[in-house]
Amino acid sequence: MREDLKNKLFESAIAKAKNLGYTLTSVANDDIKKFIGQGIDKMSSSEYFSTVENKRAERNLMTLIEKMAEGAKKRRLYESLDYKSFSEARSSICPLWPFC
Repeated sequence: MREDLKNKLFESAIAKAKNLGYTLTSVANDDIKKFIGQGIDKMSSSEYFSTVENKRAERNLMTLIEKMAEGAKKRRLYESLDYKSFSEARSSICPLWPFC
């Protein structure tokens, strides 16, 4: 049942990365899927069914992708976001509801 929100958020993350000029490496792709899955699984039923909380989760995920892109640019990566981009961004923004 929660898979629909997980998939929606993952597609939004890919679109955001693409909008910023990046693709995701296969490792970053898997890490983001896992990150989203863990966050959505932490949500209570009322949070999961709340449009406001769904939008909040999406905004927070977009913050992660933006931070990944910032870190990648500092490292002179211009095509793809990798594990290090994900790891550093996650560390810099957590705690970030509902993901960490």
